[in-house]
Amino acid sequence: MTVCEPAPTGTVVPTGELDLRRALTGLDGLLVMSMAMMQRHDVDEVINVLKREVESVTGCQLVHVTFQRDREWITLPPGEPTKPAEPSPSTGERVFVQDNGDSWTSTTAVAVLNGAPGQLVLRSFARPDPEQLFVIARLGDLLGTALADAQVHERHRRRAHELDAANNEMARTVAALQHREGVLEEFARLSTTGTELDVATSLSRLTGSAVVLRDRFGHETTRITVAGQYQPVLERTSLEEVIGGGPELGTIELEVPPDKDRDDASFALRYAGVALGLLRAKAAAMNELENRLSRDLLDDLLEGLPADVAVDRASAQGHDLGVPHDLIVCAWSSERGHRGHDRDVDHLRMAMARQRLPCLVVRNRGLVVALAHRGGDMGRLFNDLSRAYGDTNGVIAKGEPANSPEQIPRAYEQAQRALRARQQSHNPYGFIAYADLGVDRLLALDGNAEEVERLIRDWLGDLLSYDRRHGTELVPTLAAYLDHGGKYADTSTTLTIHRNTLRYRISRITEISGHDLNDVEAQLNLHLATRAWRLRRASVGEPLRNAVR
Repeated sequence: MTVCEPAPTGTVVPTGELDLRRALTGLDGLLVMSMAMMQRHDVDEVINVLKREVESVTGCQLVHVTFQRDREWITLPPGEPTKPAEPSPSTGERVFVQDNGDSWTSTTAVAVLNGAPGQLVLRSFARPDPEQLFVIARLGDLLGTALADAQVHERHRRRAHELDAANNEMARTVAALQHREGVLEEFARLSTTGTELDVATSLSRLTGSAVVLRDRFGHETTRITVAGQYQPVLERTSLEEVIGGGPELGTIELEVPPDKDRDDASFALRYAGVALGLLRAKAAAMNELENRLSRDLLDDLLEGLPADVAVDRASAQGHDLGVPHDLIVCAWSSERGHRGHDRDVDHLRMAMARQRLPCLVVRNRGLVVALAHRGGDMGRLFNDLSRAYGDTNGVIAKGEPANSPEQIPRAYEQAQRALRARQQSHNPYGFIAYADLGVDRLLALDGNAEEVERLIRDWLGDLLSYDRRHGTELVPTLAAYLDHGGKYADTSTTLTIHRNTLRYRISRITEISGHDLNDVEAQLNLHLATRAWRLRRASVGEPLRNAVR
């Protein structure tokens, strides 16, 4: 309790002659009491000793003690101090006695080294005699010394506690700095010599958290869990960092348990993201370099390279041309619009990698082309690409096996012919091999081009002229009709026209061409002519038209 600075109280009481024996007896008890107070080194304990022993030593009861504690006036035990008496005359007496009617109050100064002295106020039912007043005066001196000593020890303890707290805080700071320095060193090392899995594993170990890596499309690529942790998801804190500061490199996420330090986890996550960014940027650069070299090599192989040059260049890139290869072409169409070059190439490369077939992949003449070790499963390849694109609107074709680099251009041409034939058929999607073409192989040969063109003119010339002049589609209608063996239901469904419309067109075709569609030989020649027309007129890889489908 804070009180005003006390003033001297009471009336001066002359001491007169002392009874030395009684005074010495009081001083003996006072000595024991003062020793007890000096041993406490605590202000509250000193006051407790005073309360317990003051009556046996002085014959008076304690009212209160008022003194300065850290420049603030304190009264113990807590309570209002007695009203200060009038200033005492300059008699030199140390104890002032005041008559309160039913009791007497004795007040003496509590000596201090510096500043204003405090007060010790005692109560007795009889007027204190000179020996009591002498002991009370000495008690004020000793009490002041004990309180001063206790306050010094309190300050020392407080400063020691503050110093311990500062030392502990400094130790924690040093430990945190050392930990973060270790984090920086760890990820700096892994950014040059490690892998993504190494970075994720180290991050999980350093933070005690689960780690999830995702690519730029949000697909999870790596997950590191922490054994022994089964906290519900709601009790975890999820922290996410963009890898390398660029969304195109993906993200890294931490699932931090509640007992882990979030600041340390955020620090480690940030620098793990930097390390992963460097690794992914390096991998992207290396991948781009390898892709460019592979593209250049495959482009040259498709044009034709001497065997020794081709083998040496492929060997320098880690690809073995000494084994038979399949030349595969892929064309995909979708209502969702154009797909990016790199994504098409990546889809085919990853699909081939799932079959563990070394390959070179490039985009050439609007097609995605792969030169792979022989033995690939075309059905599985088509299914993988369908999942990657999200639809089945594509065609995969391959030529005959290339047993040497010189045979690669031929296989490429064969694959394109097979692709063109499948695209222009009534079932335009799926996979096909050049060996499965049948008569289309003859129709698509460049060496037969002149005879094939004559076949088209002889059997379809009038119909083609009519279509050009009137904007009709009699030739595509005839091709679909013959593909379906003359079945009206299937043909009308394929062309998405009514049967009556189809019947009208067939009658016009018969009238304009002059050929009887019921004649077997006429049907054969017309069928060959329409298939040759589609093979010769269609561009490889072009989107299919409904009329052709």
